[in-house]
Amino acid sequence: MSRRPLQIYFGALVLLAGVVLLLEASAVLDGPRVLWAILLAAASGGFWYLFAVERREWWAAIPGAALAGAAVVTVMELDPVYWGQWTEVPFLGALAIGFFAIYLRDTGRWWALIPGGALLTLSVVTAAADASAGPVTAAILLFGLSLTFVLVATLPGGASRRWWAWIPAGVLAVVAVVVLLNVAEWFVVLNYLWPALVIGAGVFLIGRAVRRSQPGRRDGGRNSSPPEHA
Repeated sequence: MSRRPLQIYFGALVLLAGVVLLLEASAVLDGPRVLWAILLAAASGGFWYLFAVERREWWAAIPGAALAGAAVVTVMELDPVYWGQWTEVPFLGALAIGFFAIYLRDTGRWWALIPGGALLTLSVVTAAADASAGPVTAAILLFGLSLTFVLVATLPGGASRRWWAWIPAGVLAVVAVVVLLNVAEWFVVLNYLWPALVIGAGVFLIGRAVRRSQPGRRDGGRNSSPPEHA
């Protein structure tokens, strides 16, 4: 496909953006956020069109997603008291969608799952930051990153060669559990649980040694002397 129509399209958008900037600087327009949202959405549509029709232009999903997120943010800023406080959530989520789209286009580009999962996790963390305590938010972040590596290890696209992803997934999940235990003040319980587990292991080892030392245990309960014949 010829890129000339698309270049003309983007050129027209840049020209319109320049006109809006000029009118804004001349005080002809006062806060044209809606116009900026329309221009950003139109630019996003151009990149998504390129991504859809040209398989080699997989990178177009990233600016397409970023511009779509920026358009949503611009609209949300019209209400700075409420919606304007959550602008990071849709922007990070939109970027995540861009990376996931790259993977869905070609599962061989599994690397896109990592930034996609990380950005989606950050979006969730940002949304939950005000409603959750700091350690809980950190645990959500760690669990989200752990799930990201689980997806890397299991989704199609050469998953058998990505066994290494289970290592960071497991480590992040364990750290998240530790953080939650700290929040719940369960370490008081662990102070008694660990000694109990160690004592139980000691009792098990001693009992196993005693059973093995009993007569008839070494040969499975059979008499070690040969049978007598009449």
